[in-house]
Amino acid sequence: MKYPVRNYLAMPSLEAALSRLGDGIAEVIGENQVKLLHTMGRDSSDQDSLVSLAIRLHSPEGILRDKGTRSLIFASLRKQDAENLAFMLGIKYSGSPYGALSEAAFRKNSGTEKALFNYFQVEEPEPDATLSLPDTSSLVEAKHGLFPHQRKALIDIERVLDEEGGRVILHMPTGSGKTRTAMNLIAKHLNRSEGVVLWLAHSEELCEQAAEEFEKAWSHLGDRTVTLRRFFKSHEWEETSDGLVVAGLSKLWAHLRKEQTAMHWLAPKISLIVFDEAHQSVAPTFRLPVEIVLNKNPDCKFLGLTATPGRTWDDIDEDMVLSNFYNNKKVTLEIEGYETPIHYLVDKGYLSKTKFERLDYDEIGTLEGTDFSFMEEGREIPKAILDKIAGDGMRNARIIEKIQELVNLGHDRVLVFGINVPHAQELSSFLNFVGIQSECITSATDDYPRKRAIADFKTEGGDPRVLCNYGVLTTGFDAPKTSAAIIARPTNSLVLYSQMVGRVIRGPKVKGTEEAEIWTVVDTSLPGFDSIPGAFTNWDDVW
Repeated sequence: MKYPVRNYLAMPSLEAALSRLGDGIAEVIGENQVKLLHTMGRDSSDQDSLVSLAIRLHSPEGILRDKGTRSLIFASLRKQDAENLAFMLGIKYSGSPYGALSEAAFRKNSGTEKALFNYFQVEEPEPDATLSLPDTSSLVEAKHGLFPHQRKALIDIERVLDEEGGRVILHMPTGSGKTRTAMNLIAKHLNRSEGVVLWLAHSEELCEQAAEEFEKAWSHLGDRTVTLRRFFKSHEWEETSDGLVVAGLSKLWAHLRKEQTAMHWLAPKISLIVFDEAHQSVAPTFRLPVEIVLNKNPDCKFLGLTATPGRTWDDIDEDMVLSNFYNNKKVTLEIEGYETPIHYLVDKGYLSKTKFERLDYDEIGTLEGTDFSFMEEGREIPKAILDKIAGDGMRNARIIEKIQELVNLGHDRVLVFGINVPHAQELSSFLNFVGIQSECITSATDDYPRKRAIADFKTEGGDPRVLCNYGVLTTGFDAPKTSAAIIARPTNSLVLYSQMVGRVIRGPKVKGTEEAEIWTVVDTSLPGFDSIPGAFTNWDDVW
């Protein structure tokens, strides 16, 4: 068995190989074509002209693809050229290479055929589209598709809205795709008929998140050009007849106080209302625009979105108000084989494997003489107590030490929830003092530095960054690569706690992290929460 190694710098061109055939070129041209030459009285002794004719008649690739002419060419090669060709094609042989070359198979468009063309300096032909059939089956990608659990939720929502009274809450954990699921519903809704969908949210971040998600969804799912109207921050009210209006609740309330008939005029055109963070929808000022539309237009459907379908930890009467507002209809994720959807979402990579840790702190002296009756009455922690805790130097030192530890362990993006504006600013300042890049954003932060700080935090790579905030990043903020959080803000609101935790638990399936750490500063005198699966099922009894 020979494995020759040759110098193939002098590979013959196809024209040169055909010229070596001598009278054999007639076999390449074809018997009838040679007779035609004689009939025409043309000179058939000019070998170069005969080679050109053969190539024009049959094309270079046609000559090499024909087994008969290919064998003629192989037989005319010098032995060294034949050995080089066999080596280049990976053909093993004993003795002479000619027989092995002649018997070799060259499947069309195969790598071996490409090597053959390359050897004879023939350009690889373009595949003949007319001869190739499309695959019997192929996968068609959905450009704005849903995950299986989102598709099931969408089906259940449509059934309730169409068949069971037209009101429902969609209850999905933070990070599982409530907004994306709702936008698919909106796209299907608007595709059925022209009209207006009203999206309500309380923060600028949530409003802009909804607007951007609608643009993506409709560009793939929509059947016509519609209007996306922003009505939050500095955007002003304008009439809309077909499309989506994204309205900030505070801005809408202020507008209704000045133009009381504005919503009455628009109501007949609104066929669907979506209320983001629906646990807030029964607050009197937020409830008003919904009731105006639903009273004026009873056919309008009403969808609430929330990860926390309740307003309190343990006040069933107040939570029942929310349930009744949505006709006691709730669509939630139910996954066979899983105790809660949280476990399913973690198992499938939609949420991070989250480690909850306690940073215990005993406020010796700080809260001495404090009246703790608010705890028994179920009220939120008073501002005076929070201000005392925020100013506790030892507590803040513990927080900064923990952040340094997290950064040293490899956490590149850490989110910190402060007690109040001065507390968030103080933590950020001291982090920069000890050499850790940090920015602070609050509701008082101007628009440009706020956007810049968030953009820098979301940008992957570079040095570790810590983003301290108060009151602005509990909802509508998505930085999937955030892998750790410090919840330094005491609260007995299960809703608020769940929202803060939800900023950090995006899993690898949605470009997040495999694992996440949540450190809750537990002030031992005060209540707190540290169980997201428990939070998800906390309100089941009122539904």
